[in-house]
Amino acid sequence: MSASYNIGVDIGGTFTDCVAVDTDGNISLGKAPSTPPDFSRGVIDAVSDAARHVGLGSVQELLRATRIFFHACTVGENTLIVQEGAKTALVTTKGFADAVLMTRGTTTIGLTEYEGFHEAMLRKPDPLVPRQLIKELTERVDYKGAVLVPLDIEETRRVVAGLAGSGVESIAISLLWSIANSEHEEAVEALIRESYPDIFVTRSSELTPFVGEYERGITTILNAYVGPKISAYLQALRDALREKELSSEPLIMQAYGGVLGIDATCKSAVSTIESGPASGVVGTQFVGKLIGEENILATDMGGTTFKVSVIRNGALERDYAPVFMRYQLLTPKIWVESIGAGGGSIAWIDPDSNLLKVGPQGAGAVPGPVCYGVGGEEPTVSDADCVLGYLNPDYFLGGRMHLDKEAAAKAIQEKIADPLGMSLLEAASGIYRIANSHMTDLIRKATVERGYDPRIFTLFAYGGAAAVHAGRYAAELGVHQVVCPPTGSVHGATGLIASDVVYEYGTSDNLVVPADTQRVNHNFADLIERANRDLHGAGFETDQVQIVRSLDMRYRYQVHELNTSFAPGTEELTDADLDQLYKDFDEAYEQSYGKGSAYREAGREIVNFRVIAVGNLPDPIIRRVTTSAGNEGSAVKAKRDVYFEASNGFVETAIYDFDLIAPDAEVHGPAVIESPVTTIVVNPGDRATVDELRNIRLFIGG
Repeated sequence: MSASYNIGVDIGGTFTDCVAVDTDGNISLGKAPSTPPDFSRGVIDAVSDAARHVGLGSVQELLRATRIFFHACTVGENTLIVQEGAKTALVTTKGFADAVLMTRGTTTIGLTEYEGFHEAMLRKPDPLVPRQLIKELTERVDYKGAVLVPLDIEETRRVVAGLAGSGVESIAISLLWSIANSEHEEAVEALIRESYPDIFVTRSSELTPFVGEYERGITTILNAYVGPKISAYLQALRDALREKELSSEPLIMQAYGGVLGIDATCKSAVSTIESGPASGVVGTQFVGKLIGEENILATDMGGTTFKVSVIRNGALERDYAPVFMRYQLLTPKIWVESIGAGGGSIAWIDPDSNLLKVGPQGAGAVPGPVCYGVGGEEPTVSDADCVLGYLNPDYFLGGRMHLDKEAAAKAIQEKIADPLGMSLLEAASGIYRIANSHMTDLIRKATVERGYDPRIFTLFAYGGAAAVHAGRYAAELGVHQVVCPPTGSVHGATGLIASDVVYEYGTSDNLVVPADTQRVNHNFADLIERANRDLHGAGFETDQVQIVRSLDMRYRYQVHELNTSFAPGTEELTDADLDQLYKDFDEAYEQSYGKGSAYREAGREIVNFRVIAVGNLPDPIIRRVTTSAGNEGSAVKAKRDVYFEASNGFVETAIYDFDLIAPDAEVHGPAVIESPVTTIVVNPGDRATVDELRNIRLFIGG
């Protein structure tokens, strides 16, 4: 019987990554440059590279043998960043056209604390819909869902006809209190689809049925803005994969950590924004379960950004009101914090202070770091890593790409060292240390500032550049163990193949605690009915479905909401179930905001009801390597001079071939371990081992 495969493909800003796992648990990796604007070419190229490593003659052979094809894309982020979405209009209730432009009156949303003190930064985000394309409709529904003013159908026809005549490609519908009664929004949608079927339509009551007039409106606008581009891309990808003989429907990663089919994804396109980082966290959770680690700091350093997420007790943390490009959204995603500190982050000199800075601006895929030799002129973190000896110019991407170390050194010398009166070594090591400090600060923000002690976590380092730096930022945090997965820079694709089909549902209903248990069960019953219908329609049997219910709660007279979950599988909730949840909320609040911060005297209130419905896909089997006492010396392939902070200079260092390190062999720092997809730096005083899943385990301080 021939092998079959699960494939995951993750598009990054610089490279497109592919992981293929066969039925025996063997992993093969593929990598190719991303190909904007037609990202599907990069997808096919990455799968072709994986096919070569599998030993198959063509991409068609691999795709014919593929059972499930998973995919994460950056089309949504790129569309927003370059502001090249569809020409979008908004229709809303008469008298509320300016609500999305007012943005609740705040000018600091999405800014750092530092930026918030600078007047030049205090501006609202650019509107995605110009005022002339925001139209009002005569209608009004109250907060209980009662129709106070019926929808004026003839006026609606005139408004829609006018928008169509102005060339809009997409229309967002967000009417006041449509979450309590959606019949007016449904009527507007039906009219548009009947008269102008080529216009993309997004309805707020379907996409994000939660209280928050501005947030619901801007989320609907973003979906309408990016939806046509994502839909066109996914449909083109489906055609390209079918042409290459893939028979199954591709499953698309969502930012909340699950996958959906293409048609469902096109309806909620905004949920794909930052789905790539989410897949990396899902992959970390999957590997963590395999090796018995439940408390994990997931750190991802790619070419553009450094990202961190937290896994506690084996569970992912979600953000139900994320901010993207200073837009406050109501679409859930895995909690991920990021900064501009990737391998392509540019080193520069602040003209006011004459101090060395690193990031947040980056070189991107084009022109890229200077050492890539594709046009970059500004020195970057990767250039410093190359000059310091961490990166092997002749073995980058397994030797498929040569790095120009001399050009990197020249750029750092001319742009940084000479202007600051430094030596080349001082400038390069300064870039390295500053980048590490930025990453350490972000991890502290993700842990210490949220009530967690980073020392009790295991740190995962993935992304192409993370394992070069992880030993240093882990040491700064007091973390004792770092796990570098063998998938390295393609780890996000690993998360894809470990994903399940996940639908999310919700509704707003404000209830004072203790809540009426019957009303709570009624609210959940409607959401669960939709969940079961959608998952059964996707081909899942009842025993393959898991339902998780949760509540967004807060103390009365406060604005901070926390999501707290019931135990999975609970059927009809009882008073005792609710009482336990209230206690869990109190504990979670003090965990997040500090002991004694819970304001129990004010009472509690429920704001939102949520249901996560999971259609369980079989987890891939990952082949374990039989452990044996290994001789690490046989894996040494060379020696070269490498810079280490502890030595304050270059040290002759053993360079190890990852593929030749025997399981259970120990590598003592200083050392560098090279694989085709990443480089692991073992600092003096640290040691590394290879476990049975081929993870490199770094033990900080030995």
